[in-house]
Amino acid sequence: MLVKICGISNAIDAFVAIESGADAIGLVMGGKVLPPEVEPHAQHVRQFIKKFPKEVDSFLVTHLMSAVEILALANYINCTGIQVSEDVGVEVMKELRSKTDKKIIKTVVVNNEKESLDKLAVYEPYCDFILLDTRHGGYTGGTGVTNDWNLCAKIIKKSKKPVYIAGGLTPDNLLSALQETNPQGADVSTGVGTYSDEYLRKDRKDADKIKQFIEIAKNYKYGK
Repeated sequence: MLVKICGISNAIDAFVAIESGADAIGLVMGGKVLPPEVEPHAQHVRQFIKKFPKEVDSFLVTHLMSAVEILALANYINCTGIQVSEDVGVEVMKELRSKTDKKIIKTVVVNNEKESLDKLAVYEPYCDFILLDTRHGGYTGGTGVTNDWNLCAKIIKKSKKPVYIAGGLTPDNLLSALQETNPQGADVSTGVGTYSDEYLRKDRKDADKIKQFIEIAKNYKYGK
């Protein structure tokens, strides 16, 4: 089971996730960032992801709409992957795929079966992974809104590419979501966030929640 810890804005949280067994780190940068989130500085990200182990992927998670802008930012921070969160259209995905060897995750918003399956068919030839997420208040991903796991399960069965589930996942509901959907990966951001007096901003993560989430995911037997 692949695990991606998303919404990472600093080196401390990144290395807590890596030491806990995360396969990938997601860094939300460029485009429409949620108001409570803090977008990390590209110069800072560029420095700390140099220290990631080779087996851990660094994903630029972006709401940018232009292939040129996405690639410019991804190449500047020198990440190993790109997650395209918005419905950028097939031509943008073709351009990205033709101009980079970085791993590509394409977000597909889960709303109704036909529309989601149509998006899957359009995008999956140009990406390495699909990520199923929710959209709320005009924002895709990072909202904490729980996904429709029944519909996710149907989409996963149709997908030709490995699928991450996302959308309202926490250590408390992860196992049931995995059992219902049987994906190849799990992605979490707000579900491992911390809201203590010490860290009032939403961009910090709870180390214990990260460890619990990864342990549950890694102990799940895919396909059982």
